[in-house]
Amino acid sequence: MWRNIGIIVLFIVLGYGSNALSQSACLENAAFWYAHVMMSSQPFYVKLEPGQEHIQQALDNVQAPYTLVTPTSEKTAYPQVSIHSNTWVPFLISEQFDVAGDATKRVSFTAHYVALFGMPLSMGDSFDIPTPLP
Repeated sequence: MWRNIGIIVLFIVLGYGSNALSQSACLENAAFWYAHVMMSSQPFYVKLEPGQEHIQQALDNVQAPYTLVTPTSEKTAYPQVSIHSNTWVPFLISEQFDVAGDATKRVSFTAHYVALFGMPLSMGDSFDIPTPLP
């Protein structure tokens, strides 16, 4: 029994270690896909929250054509993107891009990865396009 618990604990520790090593590679992969494939290298605005400086670095690394949202441009800067990384499960990372086309149009793009010690393996993407409110 103790051996099984040890194996599970080791798997969890290795999984979260793998996530930590792979997070920037997953973010760069998703940012490249979003900026250069989905947006066809058209400029967009990024809204960063405190502690998200690594997102700006990833966007710079993939040469994304973005501008940071400022308090004065927040209500007029579109398309506006918020980016979030989710690493709740060992060896799995999701990069979520919430996009506002304007004040009423929204879409969410999420890239899913298996994270293997710095090497992101894509598991596919998902989109959430909410239906407009009546």
